[in-house]
Amino acid sequence: MALYDVILFGASGFTGSLALEFLLQKPGLKFAICGRNREKLEKKIDGASSKPDVFVLDVVSASQDDVEEVVKKARCVATAIGPFVEYGEPLVKACAKLGVDYVDTSGESTFFRMMIDKYDAQAKESGARIVVHCGQDCVPWDLMVWKLWKHLGSELTGVKILAEMKSRPSNGTLQTAMLNMKSKPPRGGLGFDPLYLVDGKKSEYGTKVTLPKGSQFYQEVGANGSPWVMGPVMANAVRRTNAVLQMAPDLEYHEALLDSSDVGMTGMFQVAFGMSMYLPFTMGLWRRLGALPEEGGGPSREEMAQGFLTVTGYASTKAKSPSCKGVMKFYTDPGYKDTARMFVEAALALNDLPKAERAGGVLSPAAACAEKLFDRLVAGGTTWELTEL
Repeated sequence: MALYDVILFGASGFTGSLALEFLLQKPGLKFAICGRNREKLEKKIDGASSKPDVFVLDVVSASQDDVEEVVKKARCVATAIGPFVEYGEPLVKACAKLGVDYVDTSGESTFFRMMIDKYDAQAKESGARIVVHCGQDCVPWDLMVWKLWKHLGSELTGVKILAEMKSRPSNGTLQTAMLNMKSKPPRGGLGFDPLYLVDGKKSEYGTKVTLPKGSQFYQEVGANGSPWVMGPVMANAVRRTNAVLQMAPDLEYHEALLDSSDVGMTGMFQVAFGMSMYLPFTMGLWRRLGALPEEGGGPSREEMAQGFLTVTGYASTKAKSPSCKGVMKFYTDPGYKDTARMFVEAALALNDLPKAERAGGVLSPAAACAEKLFDRLVAGGTTWELTEL
């Protein structure tokens, strides 16, 4: 029997520390934290009125047996240890084997595909809900498509999402982006994209993704939008959700970031990343130019307080395009502070959701726990509005 509702891995890191703050605000929650350095972990909880238990473990160098000894104590593992393609697999492997739920802050499509290919069947058998992409990447976009589908049902044929945000990247975010750019989608032994793997075969519910190739005018909002670095990752979460939930057989999906957004990078750097162009420059040069944060750093508290995210989704049906729009708003920095909140609420949403109501597997957020996660986010300050057009 699990001793803890949640065990948080990476609690001394930038995003993990923010997640720890949210967990400490949850009355009655039984949780523990885990990391490589006890001194750093103890410092993070110094002064807390009710201190969580502390485990010391390096999930990369530890044996799989040692990882499992910690994991089996939890109902849900929550990890912010990235890059996930390098450090994430031991926890997924343990959770899939033991039937323990899992959430992470990954924005890495390659990792998501690998985990589906390797552990989806085992997780389904054990009952583990392995939920990847539980932060800004990709909860708001994934939930937007799900909410429009819940409103329109089988009438839904497509979703266009236009987002505006103010956020600042950390060094880890940009390292993740570069990994995404360099990585090619693995096929493994399936012969098809693992995002479409459902019950051992390829789902018939495909998603056609179109992303802008440069800045273009969007009549819906009377403004220009452009590609951005995480657009393909959001689209991949939607692909997985559609394949699992069977929302629309040939769903059309488009998204852009409005040019009014401020994502903390120079315009040239942002466009280059968004179009997945090869950049013959070093990370050091970009830092000296002020386009990247210093290694190990992240936005200040003041910068996070000024951040926001507005995600507007336009839904199309066979009869009308667009037929309605949804607007979801986040009122603080989405990349870190609200990512930590989304991540924590995803873990607690799985705690709320009996395994009999949602089968195991390697899943996107909406496919795993959409309704309970959405309700938790709205209760915590996110707003939602649906308008017929």
